[in-house]
Amino acid sequence: MKEPQAVQNLLKPLESRLATPSTTSTTQTGEYGDTGRGSNQGRDSGPSEAEQQTRVLVNMLFARFKAIYTHKFASAYSTTDEVKLAKREWAIALKGFQEPLLAYAVERTKEIHAWPPTIADFLKLINTAYKAYGLPDPRTAYLEACACRTDPLQYKWSHPAVFFAGSDAGWYKLKSEEERVTWPLFEQSYLKIVDRVISGERLVIPKVIMIEDKQTLSVKDLAGKIANDLSITEEEVAPLLYYTQKTHGSGVRARYREISQQKLFDMGYKEKLPD
Repeated sequence: MKEPQAVQNLLKPLESRLATPSTTSTTQTGEYGDTGRGSNQGRDSGPSEAEQQTRVLVNMLFARFKAIYTHKFASAYSTTDEVKLAKREWAIALKGFQEPLLAYAVERTKEIHAWPPTIADFLKLINTAYKAYGLPDPRTAYLEACACRTDPLQYKWSHPAVFFAGSDAGWYKLKSEEERVTWPLFEQSYLKIVDRVISGERLVIPKVIMIEDKQTLSVKDLAGKIANDLSITEEEVAPLLYYTQKTHGSGVRARYREISQQKLFDMGYKEKLPD
């Protein structure tokens, strides 16, 4: 299998088709937003920007397939209606995918398939494109993000793109919302970040900066200091520091500390015990 080519090289044959209407495939995809209640309503609403971009990409793909497979393409799609219906299905399947991944999959298609690929065949090749860039496919990335959503900065991610997609979708939502809500959010974020990776952007997960806890209690050092001040052994002091083994901020810890403080005060130790 060939090494992944630079995205710019893969897209060169497509640039003219993106700028002007296709000269090799004039059949448009089906109308978006058609509710079946009259053609005027469908035209008034019009396709969204994302849907229009998907139309352009599907037309581009079919133009490439026609150029690559020539008479085999004509055999697979013999009538204008067949092309129109096929383009509509491809538009649904490829919604959200951007040019770099599709261009890579086209190059792999030429190597693998002697006939125009099915949608399933083409989606498999898109998944190989993820692997070529060291990326997990969207579903695998989503499952990884969900598994590591509790403490994301501490986890060793398979790729930084997964972390950033999870951050964009929202770690709290990944923890609290159902999959039917979180999966579309994550997938949308991940595909955008994948485009950035393929375009050459290097993603770096922020490091956790550990802030020194100046109140951290060194029980051994404290026991030694108290024993030295009172001229007693550390073994005698140890029971009075039992409170340090209790949960910080708990009522039990506070009560034990108060008792120890009073006993040490009676013994002549005037300094305040740490919380």
